[in-house]
Amino acid sequence: MLRPLLIRTVKFATRHAWGVLAVSLLLTALSGIYVARNFAINTDISRLLESDAPWATNDKAISAAFPQRDNLILAVVQAPAKELADAAANELAVKLREQPKRFNAVGQPGGGPFFEHNGLLFADTATVQDMGGKLTQARPLLNNLAHDPTLRGLSDLLTTTLALPLQLGQVKLSDMDKLLGASAKTVDGVLEKKPAALSWAGLVDDELKPDTQGRAFSFITVSPVLDFSDLKAGSAASDAIRAAAAELKLAERYNAQVRLTGSQPLADDEFASVSEGAELNGILTLIVVIGILWMALRSGRLIVAVLTSLICGLLMTAALGLAMVGALNMISVAFAVLFVGLGVDFGIQYGVRYRAERCEHNDLSLALELAARDVATPLSLAAAATAAAFFCFLPTDYRGVAELGKIAGVGMIVAFATTFTMLPALIRVLRPTGEREAPGFAWLAPADAFFERHRKSVLLATGAIIVAGIPLLMHLRFDFDPLHLKDPASESMSTLLALKDSPQAGTDNVSVLTPTLPAAQALAGKLAALPEVSRVVTLNTFIPADQAPKLAAIADMSKNLMPVLTQQPSAPADDARRVASLRNASRQLALAAEDHPGPGAESAAHLSRSLGKLAAADAATRDRAEAAIALPLRLALAKLQRALSPSPVTRESLPPELVRDWLAPDGQALISVSPKMPAAARSDEDVREATLDRFTGAVLRVAPNATGGPIAIQGSADTIMTAFAHAGIWAVISIAVLLWITLRRIGDVLRTLIPLLVSAIVTLELCAAFGIALNFANIIALPLLLGIGVAFKIYYVIAWRHGKTKLLQSSLTHAVLYSAATTATAFGSLWFSHHPGTASMGELLALALVCTLAGAVFFQPILMGRPRRRLATDPQGPSMPPVMVATQLAKSADTSQRPDPGKPRR
Repeated sequence: MLRPLLIRTVKFATRHAWGVLAVSLLLTALSGIYVARNFAINTDISRLLESDAPWATNDKAISAAFPQRDNLILAVVQAPAKELADAAANELAVKLREQPKRFNAVGQPGGGPFFEHNGLLFADTATVQDMGGKLTQARPLLNNLAHDPTLRGLSDLLTTTLALPLQLGQVKLSDMDKLLGASAKTVDGVLEKKPAALSWAGLVDDELKPDTQGRAFSFITVSPVLDFSDLKAGSAASDAIRAAAAELKLAERYNAQVRLTGSQPLADDEFASVSEGAELNGILTLIVVIGILWMALRSGRLIVAVLTSLICGLLMTAALGLAMVGALNMISVAFAVLFVGLGVDFGIQYGVRYRAERCEHNDLSLALELAARDVATPLSLAAAATAAAFFCFLPTDYRGVAELGKIAGVGMIVAFATTFTMLPALIRVLRPTGEREAPGFAWLAPADAFFERHRKSVLLATGAIIVAGIPLLMHLRFDFDPLHLKDPASESMSTLLALKDSPQAGTDNVSVLTPTLPAAQALAGKLAALPEVSRVVTLNTFIPADQAPKLAAIADMSKNLMPVLTQQPSAPADDARRVASLRNASRQLALAAEDHPGPGAESAAHLSRSLGKLAAADAATRDRAEAAIALPLRLALAKLQRALSPSPVTRESLPPELVRDWLAPDGQALISVSPKMPAAARSDEDVREATLDRFTGAVLRVAPNATGGPIAIQGSADTIMTAFAHAGIWAVISIAVLLWITLRRIGDVLRTLIPLLVSAIVTLELCAAFGIALNFANIIALPLLLGIGVAFKIYYVIAWRHGKTKLLQSSLTHAVLYSAATTATAFGSLWFSHHPGTASMGELLALALVCTLAGAVFFQPILMGRPRRRLATDPQGPSMPPVMVATQLAKSADTSQRPDPGKPRR
């Protein structure tokens, strides 16, 4: 029924070409204006999934109770010493709190004034009392350090300590090994002009010393004001943080670097990596596509017609898409690539068929009508099947792909409409020259003959290879870690990887929402008892236990040490006295190393050599050494002074921003649970995944409403996999129904679907063989395989039903191969993206397209065999002698009895 209508449509478009073009260009202009005024991208990735699963419901409840925890920016202040990192973080946090219009909330997990004053209260009583005794014994040393906290003072202290006290046995060189070794490493770093500093806190507490790469961290959590209409919604807030750090001169004053990570910077950097190089990639892709179109159409005017029709259809689709969804999301924005990759197929199919008819009938209008007659049925069915495959995403919970399916499905209808209206009108107006020879691949004639003679053998061999590859499917990997889809070179991702073992990063933590704080505390006790759990945090965690004896012990320390810590330091020495002190210390260290072999001697000798080099260096180098050694000391002494003046901690005395992070205004309380990770999990991904599986299972048994972290990741994976499974099933069903309505033969339907399913199996087998893991991004290629593949296979089934033979050398294969090449170029261009997720999607799309093409061009003709004899009851209509084709089209306006396009012309 549609075939005669399409022929009449092409006739009309040909006769009234200028009018059709005027209407088409007007629609295009209106679409362009609408797109320019209404174009919007919502980069809120939380809206990509809409699930009613328990994990999603619980996650929404936490977001509603604690909105400041969503889309956080974690500012990681990195410096060579913990003292420097903390000082820089404190100043930066104060600066950020002065911008309430830019930041909703600013916090310092484990840091800031509250913890600096009350940090000792969070240690156990025995530890506090033991520390008090040690600090009292070290009072003379602290007095010397506080009196002259400079490089000269430290050198003189070493000289004094290593002289008589070491000889009398009051001090052992082995006891000083850690200090001497760390000092030598710091001086070496200064001499080599590398970031270096001596962490005095790290000498006392191993948890505070820099990591193996000489980095210490302090953290600031920032809840930014976001603009989701911007591609990078948090970029303004991130820029404000960097500007504040630059204004405070943290790099110059503390050798500190501020790096941003967290959910929002990860999203922003992901969008930046997607767009990086996109313009160059797009230009190169366009050049390649034009080159392929030239090989397919051999006419500049035909290429202009196809590209113009394609661009106009793209603008119309964009306008319709924005009208339907309001704003594109980060998945649905890919409709443009899909439209170009799939829509160009219709143009090439029509253009190549036009070339074949123009070669035989040197009449442009007649060639356009004959081309429409030949491609009407296959293009109609291909467009309907492809649109149906896209529309099958609509019922799923994966909103991002559902909106993509809606827009792309409508786009296939638009591409089909422009192919039978605007494209023939453009060809009529541009009037390309006649064709000297019909398109096709005559050199493939031997292949046609070979496959015809050895059909059964080739089928058996192909089937054997496919069956032999089935065991590979057992090795197909599903990688559902969303972090693996991000650019590891981006700042946010590289920072997160550096913090993967840090509890402040909390990437593996899960959260539990409880109705009250007492309920949270009761549940926290049960969770803490689990062997899979390392730490449980509630608001009550920030109220220390046994405060009275700790406060008493700290008061005694303060009484003994505060006069020492508050004394006025001596004036800094000039550089000449500083050099003399360094040389004296170098000589004394060398003597100590010789006279006291054993532990500490090597460190003493090392420091002796380093101080000698420092004394011989220029004054600027010694100034850097002053900042690297003496500045952390002054900061450490000031921090100790603050730690000796705590106040009793109660719910009422906790910082309001801290309380709000754990207790909602309506009384709901939050619990954070951290997994106990074995050391092997740091290097073995399988061990890590198994540990997290046991952890989430144990937590969910105690707290079924837990969510976040690995629970949310697994829940998202299940939701997405279910969405794609449902979409795939509905796509197969809808395509089968369409094929049955059109072909009316079960055998012909199977001849179309079986090669499609074979292509899908081969694609998955090759994924396993090449080590390509399925993930959140590239899994979209599998349902698309149905839409793309069914179009190619329909062309061959329709041609076979019309009695065509020698398909490999035909104009049909010419059109299919070049159409696939343009689609592969559009999809394959994604492979070169800087974004790993986009690159993996392009890689799998290209692989799927190659398998689909092989299935359509080679396997399907072999599977179908020789065409059967056409019957009078064939739904395509009775045959007519081909010599009557031109006469019938010219004389009759009734197109219901059009001749069979598949019969070879005599």
